[in-house]
Amino acid sequence: MQFSILLAISSLFSFLSVTAAYPNPISGSSSVVVRDPAIWYNSASKKYFVFSTGGGIKIFTAPALTGPWTNVGYVLPNCSVINNPGRCSLWAPSISYVNGKYALYYSTSELGSQNSAIGVATSPSMEPGTWTDLGAVVTSKAGDVYNAIDPDLIDDNGLKLSFGSYWNGIYQIGIWPDVNNPASATPGTHLAGGNGRAAEGGTTYKSSNSSYWFFLFSDGKTILEGATTRPPAGEEYKVLVGRGSSGMGPFYGKLGNALTETLTPPTGSLVLPSHDNIYAPGGQSLFKDPVSGRDVIVYHYVPNNAFGGPSYLGINYIDFSSGWPVVV
Repeated sequence: MQFSILLAISSLFSFLSVTAAYPNPISGSSSVVVRDPAIWYNSASKKYFVFSTGGGIKIFTAPALTGPWTNVGYVLPNCSVINNPGRCSLWAPSISYVNGKYALYYSTSELGSQNSAIGVATSPSMEPGTWTDLGAVVTSKAGDVYNAIDPDLIDDNGLKLSFGSYWNGIYQIGIWPDVNNPASATPGTHLAGGNGRAAEGGTTYKSSNSSYWFFLFSDGKTILEGATTRPPAGEEYKVLVGRGSSGMGPFYGKLGNALTETLTPPTGSLVLPSHDNIYAPGGQSLFKDPVSGRDVIVYHYVPNNAFGGPSYLGINYIDFSSGWPVVV
């Protein structure tokens, strides 16, 4: 009996330590329906902007990270100029500020298809009605080693654009002289994934509090609205990471394996899994919040108690002081 009590206490503490390791999202966004959110701040208007998959890319604004968040319209309400399936239902936005303008990359495709394209639109303010669609930057077709979706832009000795989902992985090319001009041939540098691995939504990020570049990505099966069954435990979406000395990689997990290696279990170290009422978090992006001075991660998740419904916006601070990203 004494052993059973001690075992129960030990199990309880183990459970509490696991759940405590992954905090719930900060308050204010639990009713905001999104997928693949991207976030930025306009210091002139003192507003936060979140962009989301859906229509011509949904726009939400708020005066603070804690909201209240308001859906104010779309980036491209009249569809993309790219003549591609999905041109009126755009995916996976990525937002940056480049050369005095905001640049938002987006994807056009259909589920399971490589007939895809990444386009870019620019704006002086991020407000609805101010966006200019510059059209396609990267395209893909059946038989390519990559799929031209899930864009992410960084500036590391020049602009670099990453993209890719499943197929043979996530890649990166140079962008120059402007945001709509590829400066190197596709597929470019292989950053992560391969051999059909369920890896997508790559985000390359360097915190001012770290000497490393980090590559975060969504691994596993994403959960779509209307789902009736769950994948085996642990095979649902989660956020993994590798790190390296350059924004062009290579990136390695904590065990020292490159993110491009095909291993079991898959490479990459855990940043954010399912926990509490948060199921299948992913589609993440990061930015440095100029108001708090802290690094922020945004992502979508499905509430455990509302499986089969839409996904919602999660926002957390993320700390790099340990040498690896830790959601706080």
